[in-house]
Amino acid sequence: VCKRGGEIQKAVEFKVEGNRCYKEKKFREAIGKYHRALLQLKGVHGRAGAGSPEQSPLGPGRHPLTEEQLRLVESTEVECYDSLTGR
Repeated sequence: VCKRGGEIQKAVEFKVEGNRCYKEKKFREAIGKYHRALLQLKGVHGRAGAGSPEQSPLGPGRHPLTEEQLRLVESTEVECYDSLTGR
């Protein structure tokens, strides 16, 4: 879970950088940061798994994301998509 936690944190950092760029009217750079955040989260989703560690597609002993991590991933995705659509 630690590695995925770091990946999620990196995505959040990209989102924050995107927000900073947007405020500075560096729109192309902001779009790039939001895109990088979403790509980072896509990698996390691909390895997230579901249910118990035994049922996880990650294999025995590999744990799915915690509820807190899932909420952070989802909120970061929504914020990035909202920023990209101008909401």
